[in-house]
Amino acid sequence: MTTDPYLTALEQSFSRRQWAARRVPDQLVYQATFEAHHTRVLVHAQAFPEINAITVVGYATNDIPASRCGLVAEMLMRLNHQLTLGNFELDYDTGRAVFRATNVFPSPEAAPPIVSALIHAAIAEIDRLTPLLTLILRMSTEELSRLNLKLFILREDLLPPVPEAP
Repeated sequence: MTTDPYLTALEQSFSRRQWAARRVPDQLVYQATFEAHHTRVLVHAQAFPEINAITVVGYATNDIPASRCGLVAEMLMRLNHQLTLGNFELDYDTGRAVFRATNVFPSPEAAPPIVSALIHAAIAEIDRLTPLLTLILRMSTEELSRLNLKLFILREDLLPPVPEAP
């Protein structure tokens, strides 16, 4: 059986960084869990060889009840305006927020360093999102009625610390 070159590129993306990942049987998918500042992030990386693309998805761990989905969806859309790469999405059926980034490659050999960068972006964005989600899910109805989402998403006190350059 021939291995798909984009699946090989996914494997290389994880192995070059020495990230522990597991292949999902019968799919062109690798998954890994990463420890971030605020949370653990499940990353799902999938190859789409028919279009020369790889998608990386980071999953937030917060369960979002139906009663907060509208507010969370608005917050995610406002956060999307700040992004250059990828986007936030809300799966209303599962109550789960995700960050998704896809790239189309000229060849599978070009993929590993870019996929590694997409994985870093997914981890960072879910880590940035987690405290915002946590606070919104804990707020009372009265607090929510006074919430200015535009200002709320600009809170820098919730950002993970930026490591100093070596």
